[in-house]
Amino acid sequence: MKKNALLFGFVEGALLKAIRQGQWVLLDEVNLASSETLQVLSGLLQDNKGSITLTERGDVEPIPRNENFRLFACMNPSNDIGKKDLPPALRSKFTEIFVDEIDCYKKDLEIIVGKYLNKFGHYEQWLLGSIVEFYYRVKKAPNLYDTDNKKPHFSMRTLTRALSFAISVNKNYPILKCVYEGICVSFTTQLNEESFKIMNEIINSTILLKRNISQCNIVKNDDESKCLIEGYLIDKGNFEIQEENNSFILTRSVKNNLKNLARAVQCKKYPILIQGPTSVGKSSIIKYLADLTGNKFVRINNHEHTDIQEYFGSYVNDSTGKLVYKQGILVEAVKNGYWIVLDELNLAPTEVLESLNRLLDDNREIFLPETQETIKAHPNFILFATQNPPGMYGGRKTLSKAFRNRFLELHFDNIPSDEMEEILSKKCIVAPSYCKKMVLVYQELIDKRPKSKIFSGKHGFITLRDLFKWAERNPNSYQELAEIGYMLLAERIRDVDEKGIVKKVLEQVIKVEINEDDLYDLELIKRVSRVK
Repeated sequence: MKKNALLFGFVEGALLKAIRQGQWVLLDEVNLASSETLQVLSGLLQDNKGSITLTERGDVEPIPRNENFRLFACMNPSNDIGKKDLPPALRSKFTEIFVDEIDCYKKDLEIIVGKYLNKFGHYEQWLLGSIVEFYYRVKKAPNLYDTDNKKPHFSMRTLTRALSFAISVNKNYPILKCVYEGICVSFTTQLNEESFKIMNEIINSTILLKRNISQCNIVKNDDESKCLIEGYLIDKGNFEIQEENNSFILTRSVKNNLKNLARAVQCKKYPILIQGPTSVGKSSIIKYLADLTGNKFVRINNHEHTDIQEYFGSYVNDSTGKLVYKQGILVEAVKNGYWIVLDELNLAPTEVLESLNRLLDDNREIFLPETQETIKAHPNFILFATQNPPGMYGGRKTLSKAFRNRFLELHFDNIPSDEMEEILSKKCIVAPSYCKKMVLVYQELIDKRPKSKIFSGKHGFITLRDLFKWAERNPNSYQELAEIGYMLLAERIRDVDEKGIVKKVLEQVIKVEINEDDLYDLELIKRVSRVK
């Protein structure tokens, strides 16, 4: 046989090794597995001597089962998105235990909160009662909505994450400030403006008890291993810090978004999901913060056909024709401590997203079945995800509550019109008067709904990305501004009436007349070019 001949062998997975060695195995999120995968378990669940026969390998005898082997499975209810019921024949073979929510029992909740507070070393007893009262008031509050006007999902994971976050920043603040920061980053950043006010009132009346903690804010940085960003200390990365970025414009709302992001990033333990309309700066603000802190920024653009191999890698031929495993960009980021952005998260298939559960949990690790390797995340590694709101843009789906609850959520709203004018002017080098007209056109068009793009919502005629494209054409007159806007926004529309709507808005706002024949008159274009 040739030296470089390819040989394939059957590699036993974790379940088979556990059967042989008598280990305990947990099948997490078992109702996400395919029916074919679940069917393999049938023989294993027959009785206490049941096992698996590897017909794929040509075996005719089942694998010897160690008497200490135990199989456990857990799942979320099937009423959540992406979850399904187990087949009755398979489910009946398990001893089933229903686990109620712990927060149903106040004494149990107090024990859990107390265990977390004990990690501070010392705390006043009133704080424990305040946190418990805060949680119950939030759970019962009827008027809390996120920026999509949907009820946010607050659970025990949200509370325990807030307390873990507080513990992780303990060296930076007094205990009350730590708890306050943890509560804010977990419970407030996904809410709309009215709900944010309600949540702040609940925090002030329970956690803070009307105390002023502004004096606890960090005002200087004496640690050379950290960067001070919007009042929060963030660990420096292993790459060169790039402080100057003239293309990123810091307006009032952008600075507020940066503050919320810096608050979430200072912990580094938890994945961060940013939701907002297109072109509000979700990915760019992460890159800006990565540059300021010396961290490497990488990105995966998701789509409806994203494959798990794009995340984890696959076998490929090297230069000699040998089959080798090439790691995916996510694995590289986990190993080397990069900041990775999973862009357009809710476009990716559900089965691809659920493969991230192990990385999104507190153990922060990934398992590669092809190489049987478990990789722990580098201390500097942070996973970010961005998405447009489901329902506002075509193809975007609603993530399951269980999956979404693994993230710290930040919601970015539309940029105010005066700030948008400033960003357009400074970023694209356009006269402020032109920017004002473009923003007015944008506001007029988002109030109209094209019938041909009924599923595009208010952005059927124009998006913020279109606004930047328009500004980058560098118009030299109001007439040219209107004509460029027409060619960019109207000429892509097939419906004549809808094209007329765009033309009418441009003419009314910019106060010029658009002659469609002149736009494509070759002789006129040549004469204008000679004059210029």
